[in-house]
Amino acid sequence: MRKTDILVILNPHAAKGKAKTHEATIRRLCGERATLVETEQAGGAQALAYQAAMDGWPIVVAAGGDGTVNEVVNGICDAHRDGSVQPKLGIIPVGRGNDFAWAMSIPRSIEEAVAAILSGKERTIDVAIMHGGNFPDGRWFINGLGVGFEPLVTFAASSFKHLSGVPSYVMGLIKVMINYPKPYDLEIIHDGERSYAKSQQLSVCNGRRMGSSFIMAPDSIVDDGLLDIVYSNVPIAPYRFLPIAVKFFKGNQVKLKEFTVKRAKEVILRSRDNPMPVHIDGEEVSLGCMEISIKLHAASIVIFA
Repeated sequence: MRKTDILVILNPHAAKGKAKTHEATIRRLCGERATLVETEQAGGAQALAYQAAMDGWPIVVAAGGDGTVNEVVNGICDAHRDGSVQPKLGIIPVGRGNDFAWAMSIPRSIEEAVAAILSGKERTIDVAIMHGGNFPDGRWFINGLGVGFEPLVTFAASSFKHLSGVPSYVMGLIKVMINYPKPYDLEIIHDGERSYAKSQQLSVCNGRRMGSSFIMAPDSIVDDGLLDIVYSNVPIAPYRFLPIAVKFFKGNQVKLKEFTVKRAKEVILRSRDNPMPVHIDGEEVSLGCMEISIKLHAASIVIFA
C-alpha cells in the first residue's frame, strides 16, 4: 500500500467558493493517511476520480456538494467499467445542498464526516445510469433525477451569485412561479409497465432529498435495488402549487391524491409534447429533451457512512 491510501478530491468552487476555506481543516483531520488534490476546472473531479481508480487508490473522497459527489461517482464507475478495481467512496459535505450526504446521515460537521471515513464503517449502495439529453453515452447518479418544475428551480437557484443553500432554492422557486411551467404529456415505462400523465413534476430517486430541503421520495432506500418514481399525476394549477410545495419539506406530498409513487429497476420517460428540463444530482442533463432512460445497478458502490 502507498504511503497514503485516501485521495481527497476537493472542489474549491463548491458552495459558491466557500468550500476552499475548509482545505486546511480537511488536511489536518485526514492526517498522513490522505493526499488532497483540488479541482481546477468544471468537471475536474470526474477526471481526477477516474485516474485515481485506474491508479489503484483504495479510497476516493469527494469534498464538495452533490455535483462534486456526482462527478466522483462518474469517475470511479467509468473506471470500473474500463477494468479498474472500484475504490470505496467517502464524502465530506462542504457544498451548497449536500442532499445525498443527508440521506446517508453523513454529518455536516467536517470533523465528524472525516471521522466517519476513518472509522471504516461501510455500506454498499445502489447506483443508477441515465442516457439522454447532454449524455447520450450515459451519466451515473446516486441521489436523484428530476424532470419539470424541480430542475427549473435548481437551475434558477444556481444562477444566483450571492445566495447558497436553502435561500437560493426559495428564491429559485419564486422565480419559476413567475413563469409557471405547463404540464408535460409524459409516457412513463417502469420495468415494462406503461403509464401516462400530464405532469409538471417527476422525480426518479435513489436518495430521498433534492434541492437542499425538498423530500422528493420520503420512502426511498439507497440499497433496496429499486428506484422510487414520484410524480404529479394531474396538472396542478398555480394557486394549488405553493400549498403543495410546502409539503415537500417533509415529504407529505406523496400522501396527496395528485401524486403517484412507483418503484422500478428500469425507467423510460418520454414527453409527447414539450421538451423536458432534466437534472441529475443537481447537475444539468438538458434544458429540454424528449426522452431519457434510467437503469439501476444494485449494490454497486461501497460508501463510508
